[in-house]
Amino acid sequence: MSGNCIRYRLPHLLLSAAVFLALTGCESIQEIDRAAGEWAREHKVQRAAEDEAARQHGVLTATKRSCRQIAQSLYLPGIDADTAYVRLKRYFGFHTQSEAQKVYPYPEWLPQTNYRHETLPGVRYAMSEEVIWPSAAYGPHQVWLTLDIEREKRGSRLRWSWCKGVDGWEKLGAPTKVQQHLAQEIEQVARGGGR
Repeated sequence: MSGNCIRYRLPHLLLSAAVFLALTGCESIQEIDRAAGEWAREHKVQRAAEDEAARQHGVLTATKRSCRQIAQSLYLPGIDADTAYVRLKRYFGFHTQSEAQKVYPYPEWLPQTNYRHETLPGVRYAMSEEVIWPSAAYGPHQVWLTLDIEREKRGSRLRWSWCKGVDGWEKLGAPTKVQQHLAQEIEQVARGGGR
């Protein structure tokens, strides 16, 4: 069986070798060996970069598992959307798109992730990203958080959500207590009393 396979493929292999020689301009076996080695090294480097990009993509895309979303909203009279945005962005470390292009090792993957940072000053802000929550109750934890801020009447409406049991939240314990602490800190920071 293998003899038939070799006889069948030999013409294809010879043709491939001839084309390779013609394209590379190699005149000797040593030149062919060197060219093949260079190609193998380039391919290995390219494959390593693709593997790293895929690994980074996995980090940036929150979860692929099912998400049991925990969400809450809060109206803050007298706090404008711009002020709440600046305070909460700084507190959680959300990145604008230009900042994200500089800090993420593979910024070309951002469009394929759940990352979002949209601003319409004075009206609406929408952010979704893996951030460090400097929690007073739990200590600093890396979590995926979605936060929207909208102007409403003479104040701001804050809406936030996260996935129970994944994306860093699973390390914090009971979701009801986590949500309670998160809500307290978001309100405190938005009002200007955060760390």
